[in-house]
Formats: sequence, structure tokens, C-alpha cells
Amino acid sequence: MASGKLPSAETKRATRSGRHHEARRVRVRFTDPAFEDLQVIARKKDPQVVRAALKKCLLLECDPEAGEPLKGGLIGYRKLVVGDRDWRIIWRVTHDYTGAIVVDVAEIWAVGARSDAEVYDEMMQRVKVLGRNPHTMPLAEAIDAMGKLAHGLETQPEPDDELPAWLVGVLTSVVGMPVTEVRHLNVSEAHSIWDSYKGRTR
Repeated sequence: MASGKLPSAETKRATRSGRHHEARRVRVRFTDPAFEDLQVIARKKDPQVVRAALKKCLLLECDPEAGEPLKGGLIGYRKLVVGDRDWRIIWRVTHDYTGAIVVDVAEIWAVGARSDAEVYDEMMQRVKVLGRNPHTMPLAEAIDAMGKLAHGLETQPEPDDELPAWLVGVLTSVVGMPVTEVRHLNVSEAHSIWDSYKGRTR
């Protein structure tokens, strides 16, 4: 480390788990099958379970490493128990664009009133079908779509002004800015720095 400081215990733990110790924002998203699970639960007139599951998902915004890690063919995934322990939320933690670990991303993969074995068998099938980059829905949209069942639950909408990958790339590799500085810029600031740099090199 450039500062000469030894990494803290928290930093070491975060690094071992695949999380970046400076990550500030967690984006919780539902894959399409997981959101369909919620809709099935809602149709069965079990609003308390829907609400409890969504509240657990809000917990993941604060701590994407909550719950327990899974093993076997689902290494890299974690689970949380909901309600009376018959319900499971399964997710994985992935990372932001261009390989620069800026934001923890928690994807919710399954919610279901089934035995662990059934949920895990289904998850194995989903992993095969969905692949590495499944279509997802932000938690804020899922809460909105659930209407009255999610009344009073609030999450922050995802920002729509993220820096494009090419701009992150040139600011870090060409301009030489640390990624920790780049991630604090908004789009306008980042473009201004890049334009200024190009003007100086002409």
C-alpha cells in the first residue's frame, strides 16, 4: 500500500470474501425467475412472506454478506432464511464494470417455500439457464411492482449517471487517476477532466 499503513482486519476480511473494502453502494437486483417467485407468493395471498422477503432484501443493501455461504455447485452464493424458516433467499455477490471493484452487487436468485434440497436443485438449474449476466430488476422497481404488499418499504433508486466504462478506463489508465478518485466523480466532472487532459496534450 502506498500509504505504508497495514490493512485493517475489516479490509482483510472484505478482500478474502471478494468485496472491496472501499465499496459504498450495494445494488440489490432480482433476476426474472426470482421476481416471478415473489409474484407466485403474492398470488397465494401470503403478503407477510412477500413483505418479509423484501425486508430481507433491504438488509442486503447494508450487508451483502449477510446469511450463510452455500457449498457444492453453489459456491459463491449465499442464503438468508425468511419468516418461519421455510423460505429462503439465495443470492450471489458480483462486482461493478470494467473489473474495477467499485460497488457490491447483490443479485437475488430465488425465494421459495420449499425444502433446502428442492431450492438448491432449482438454483442449479437456474444458474445453468441464466448464465453469467442474467436480466435483472432493481429492488426499487420490485418494491414498486408489489404495490400494497410492499407499502412503507423504501429503497434508494439506482443512479442513472454512472460513468461509462470507457471513461473510467481512460481516466485511470491514460490520465493516471486512482480508481478510488474516479468513482467519486459524476459524469460531468469526469468528462471535464478528460477534455482538459486532451487539451493539454494537443
